[in-house]
Amino acid sequence: MRGKIKELETRNKVKLQRRLLSNSYLLELNKELCNGCGICVDVCPKEAIELTSAEVDKYTLIKKPKINIASKTCIFCGECAALCPLKAVVMKINGEETSVVEKNETFPLLIKGIEVSKEKVIDYDSNFFADSLNKSDHTELSKCNPECELICQYECPTEAIKVSVQKSDSGQIENIVDVLIDESKCIYCKRCELACPFDAIKVQKPFKGRLEVDTSTCPKNCDVCQVICPSGAIKRVDGKLVVSPDFCVFCSACEKVCPDKVITVKRDEVFCSDIETGAWLTALKKLVLFDSFRKNALVRASKRRFNIVDKRVKD
Repeated sequence: MRGKIKELETRNKVKLQRRLLSNSYLLELNKELCNGCGICVDVCPKEAIELTSAEVDKYTLIKKPKINIASKTCIFCGECAALCPLKAVVMKINGEETSVVEKNETFPLLIKGIEVSKEKVIDYDSNFFADSLNKSDHTELSKCNPECELICQYECPTEAIKVSVQKSDSGQIENIVDVLIDESKCIYCKRCELACPFDAIKVQKPFKGRLEVDTSTCPKNCDVCQVICPSGAIKRVDGKLVVSPDFCVFCSACEKVCPDKVITVKRDEVFCSDIETGAWLTALKKLVLFDSFRKNALVRASKRRFNIVDKRVKD
């Protein structure tokens, strides 16, 4: 890919920009959001991203790990942006948030999302109740209840949820009008879903995996993993380390910074659209455990054989 690369770094962001005759490519790193998990380092096909180690002193995180992108080596493929679990790396083509590998369909789209239960309500004109032409419809929250005390908003670690409410003259919440989700901030940790007492929110994580911590050997004065964890899956409560795998986004940053190496994060599966390309299979091999990769490969091969046989039978 030709075109001179322009690099701009501020206190919070690093931007790499390349302009061609037909397209403009922008790769942006948000240094505040990045926790140095290293997924981008693992999958980069050109090894253009380097991870610097965290600085830990007396079981206290002094400086989190950070990534450096070599502008001369980067080919603006966007694999890092497509797989960043914290959305710290974003790629834009002509101002549209996407990546080359996704646009060219050499990478799948991750299956991830968050949804608040809503239902369609039909409003009839009282003067023409039986007339289908005099009706309108709108959506309403079907399960939300003000008794929840807006727990989803307060549980969200990235402030991605804002609840719009209707209050009485005394200031008491009478009705939840809407729940607004900023998916550019959401990391799909499921804290909101599991906290909601009315089962009104569903979250789909892009990764399936395991978080294992040997708490028996973990020093009581260490809080490094708690500080680096973006979702609060590891917390120290009353001096005791509390591990909540349900909240884990499987970024593995905690494993990398743990001074005593008592944390293991294993990714077993990536939920994504069905694409089999060399670029994706190479990245997938680095993302998940080998046994999981082998199992998924066998499943895909079995599907291909079934489709071939099915097509021959139909023909």
